[in-house]
Amino acid sequence: MRRTLLLLSPRWKRFRNRMKAPGKDRLRIPFIVGLTAALWAVIYVVFVKALQYFTAEEMFGTIAAIKLLSMILITFTFVVIISSIITAFSTFFLSEDLELIMASPAEAPALYASRFIETMIDSTWMVLVFGLPVFLAYGRVFSASWSFYALSSAAFLCLLIMTTSASILVAQVLVKTFPVRKLRDLFILVGLLVFVGVYLIFRMVRPEEFLNPEGFASVMDYLSVMSEPSSPFLPTTWILELVRPYITGYGWGDIPFYCALLVTAAAGAYRLVGHYHQVSHFPGFSKATEGRGARLSRSRLVDLFDRVLELLVDAQTRRLILKELLLMARDWGRISQLLLLSALIVVYLYNFSVLPNLDDPAATRFLKNTVAFINIGLAGFVLASLGVRFLFPTMCAEGRAFWILKGAPVSLKKVLWVKFFFYLVPMTALGLFLAIVTNRILGLGPFMFVVCTATVAALTVGITALSIGMGVLHADLKLTDPNRAFTGFGAMLTMIYAGLAVAAVILLEVYPVYRVVTAGYFTGKIRTPDYFVVGLCFAAAFGIVAYMVVKPLKAGLRRISELEI
Repeated sequence: MRRTLLLLSPRWKRFRNRMKAPGKDRLRIPFIVGLTAALWAVIYVVFVKALQYFTAEEMFGTIAAIKLLSMILITFTFVVIISSIITAFSTFFLSEDLELIMASPAEAPALYASRFIETMIDSTWMVLVFGLPVFLAYGRVFSASWSFYALSSAAFLCLLIMTTSASILVAQVLVKTFPVRKLRDLFILVGLLVFVGVYLIFRMVRPEEFLNPEGFASVMDYLSVMSEPSSPFLPTTWILELVRPYITGYGWGDIPFYCALLVTAAAGAYRLVGHYHQVSHFPGFSKATEGRGARLSRSRLVDLFDRVLELLVDAQTRRLILKELLLMARDWGRISQLLLLSALIVVYLYNFSVLPNLDDPAATRFLKNTVAFINIGLAGFVLASLGVRFLFPTMCAEGRAFWILKGAPVSLKKVLWVKFFFYLVPMTALGLFLAIVTNRILGLGPFMFVVCTATVAALTVGITALSIGMGVLHADLKLTDPNRAFTGFGAMLTMIYAGLAVAAVILLEVYPVYRVVTAGYFTGKIRTPDYFVVGLCFAAAFGIVAYMVVKPLKAGLRRISELEI
């Protein structure tokens, strides 16, 4: 234990020194704690209202609350697994201090324990930020005692230990099996496995049965099927069965069994992966130090793309665009996340294709318009996550080679603008794709179609500017692995800012959308004063997006000339 704490001490001392630092650095932690508390409050209120709405339905309310919790746990689990696999490659094989540690008399168990803790902290903070308010909301709505919070926290910790252990095992097996110079091929395999896993687990939840009770012979059959757990072999099911008595009021005798099952599985997973680490880490680390060739920059596709750019932009801009393209294509972490994104988009769109048709056509249209409006928030969360993962580390990816840009006859402001527009194109394409496809699946009317699509497009521009600008403000050019940048203070701050901005835009558009939609269904017209309020709300939402674009980019333009290696 003492050796493990010794290996963790540099991280702790870095945090302690930051807290003792004078000026703005000392205010970072209290500031981010305050923003996190505000985000928690928003998530908490939303889930309390949703659960109160569910519990108002005597027959279906409890089942809906349990099924919602099951889907949330499965979503969190997959987010942690993918994030942990990516982080494990950095902490166990590519970290800049590993050369010194591997040359020291550090014992394998202490190294494994310290790197395990670092991996779990770096890969789960986002889930903790968005997950803890959910459990607090469940405890509040169902009037749970203090034991609910203690058991759910312990169960969630066991889930994180199991997912982190599984991710570390996957990373160690793949690095030991495949040469690191072929990481691109390796992560194509990982992406395919993730796609299959997401699909299989998602099918276990069977969301279409939750939305289509007409397919059952009776209401009791529907309730029976929806009450069944997703799979008895999933740790998320064990957590669900552990907290089920606090929601339903029965099944208290199963709590000790599932507590023991979670603790035993977590401890067993940690120990088994630790034993495998002792025999496989050094060979994997040796392969991780191998170099890679420069085949990508010499490929015909890059040469063809260069010729196309030559017809469109000047020489400086063309070279900067090619630099960004090569930086992105050589980053194995981004490639793996792109494959994961493809899998999640399929599941994301599938959710909308199974929405039920209600008996009343007007009610069906109203439900789909409501879902489409809520989809703005979901798309905003997806785009914000992508911004933190992909766009925020782009300046850190320059690394020590940034001195070339500073010494070159090119404006650093131009470097930042090229970064912004280079990533704005795929981000906007993705945002519009999600908005347009889901809106077409839902069959929205012209007003809702335009509002949802325009809002997602505007948020995409704002999130792109926010991620790029904050990435410059918090850039650390000494990082050997830019993928670790998203675990820092700046990335967390970017995620919180983006979440608050998306929430503010949605709240400002609630009233005008409600007035227009209800007027179309009931009154058939909108009063003259309402036009002013509707316009004012949309203008305020546009103002927030404009601030997201202007403020971070202006700050980034000032900061980029001050960056030092």
